[in-house]
Amino acid sequence: MAMRMTGPSAIMSRVIEETLSPKKEEEGAIGYIRPSSLAKGCVLYVAMELLKVPKEEIDNRVKRILEAGTSSHFRIPKYFSKITVAKEMPFLDEEYRIRGQCDALIYIPPDLDVEHSGFYVVEIKTTSSSEFERIKEAGQPKEEHITQCLIYIWGLTRYYKSIPIRGGIIYYENRDTLDYHLFNVTYDENLLLPLLNEIKAMLPGLIIEGKLPEAHLPLDHWAHEYCPYLSVCDYGQEAMKLKKEKKSEIPDRVLAEIIGMRIVKKQRAKEEKVKKKTPRTLEELSEEFNWE
Repeated sequence: MAMRMTGPSAIMSRVIEETLSPKKEEEGAIGYIRPSSLAKGCVLYVAMELLKVPKEEIDNRVKRILEAGTSSHFRIPKYFSKITVAKEMPFLDEEYRIRGQCDALIYIPPDLDVEHSGFYVVEIKTTSSSEFERIKEAGQPKEEHITQCLIYIWGLTRYYKSIPIRGGIIYYENRDTLDYHLFNVTYDENLLLPLLNEIKAMLPGLIIEGKLPEAHLPLDHWAHEYCPYLSVCDYGQEAMKLKKEKKSEIPDRVLAEIIGMRIVKKQRAKEEKVKKKTPRTLEELSEEFNWE
């Protein structure tokens, strides 16, 4: 007679069977909000995601970039595995319909640093060389990445309750050179409250009537152009119309890319000069000392 599983082992067995079984979604049931989607700050976007509105097909080049980023998420945590408590740590919040998993949760023990000892959420981001240098030059992470990290801290704290998470760390990697840079994120729930309150206010109308919220990103925001719901979003289409009327102006995102590329070019030129062992030419000396 087979031994019957009880307690935690029985619960784990049930989870295993549910994972392996075909998933049947209830008709009309709404989905969950991903932290990366919520971090964009567009309530209309997450509402469409909750209603499972079909997204536009992603360009193959973008798919390859995303896949490269995904593979990096398996490699990078190995570098700090010594202090890693968990990888891809999940959380679920039914009240706000938010579900996600942080890249890693680390614990800095007192023997490494007494002052900063504790648990920290780690969010991993891979970027192009120009974007990487622009972020370093700015001296801070992108706003949406800070928000995403804060959402993970908020969600994990609410879900696990007993884990006192002190803050977060955003790990940026240059996918061209594999250089990296880390930023600390101080947890402040007040920074999330306006966004969370909008979600909470939007949910009843969305669930009961399928009513979409009016809240959306400003019409001059760069994200409209890259939104997968652009074809079905009136605000996004209006934003693109305004952009065409102002096409003589360089968009902030494009300008940032240009500046980033110049920084990279300048940095590489400096590195080449250091590597160069042969004597400098008169032309190079003239350029360096501004001779005329």
